[in-house]
Amino acid sequence: MKRIGMVTAGALSFALVACGTSEQDKMAFNRVAEGSREGAEANAPLAPADPASRLLAAAEPFEQLTETAFTDPPATLDRTITLGRDAITAIRSILAPAVAGRIDGLLDEIADHRKTERRADLALSSIEIYRELVSAVPSATKVPADVSLLDYAGFRFQADLKAAPVRWDDMAKAAAFGRERWTAVAPKVRDQAVTAPFEAALRDMERAAAGRDSALAASAATAELDLVDKLEAYFAAQGT
Repeated sequence: MKRIGMVTAGALSFALVACGTSEQDKMAFNRVAEGSREGAEANAPLAPADPASRLLAAAEPFEQLTETAFTDPPATLDRTITLGRDAITAIRSILAPAVAGRIDGLLDEIADHRKTERRADLALSSIEIYRELVSAVPSATKVPADVSLLDYAGFRFQADLKAAPVRWDDMAKAAAFGRERWTAVAPKVRDQAVTAPFEAALRDMERAAAGRDSALAASAATAELDLVDKLEAYFAAQGT
């Protein structure tokens, strides 16, 4: 996903006016849109009402929460958490019961971590909700879900690095997960200008976790997350 500073109304526009959308969904959407209106473009278009777009839009506040959990003041953190909860309410009708149950458990974890100021745990619970949502995206999408899961791997790795103490073992698991997802998606990418740097970033993540090298870990995570944006652009441009 594109790195974000604030969740915009455009990013969270689920177009819940589509046929079959419940009144509860509409009310939740209105709360999300109003909460994120500041800074949005005045004429930002609504996203399509298809399930994939709604799921990806709902994942945005959790990506933001992971990214800003260590730095945002409490009031801002609380607003982002509220946006995330409203986003889940808005799409609950399209979530499988098992997925909704896991997300509810993670939302409870976020509330507990917020109360106790365990920001690393808050970030990690948040990115797990992101993973649940992007994993639920239907397979027939232009940008493969594995691309979003590479984003997940980078953000989890980065959150582990920011924890005190650093969670090196989980960083190794995040890097391994990223390697699995890259192995699945790499054959679909026919541009060495994209594949070569991505391979290098993953190798650096693996080396950093194994060697407990904080400097290398920080640069590798930043590189991997930036390269996910390039992967998204690559797939979005296919067939256009």
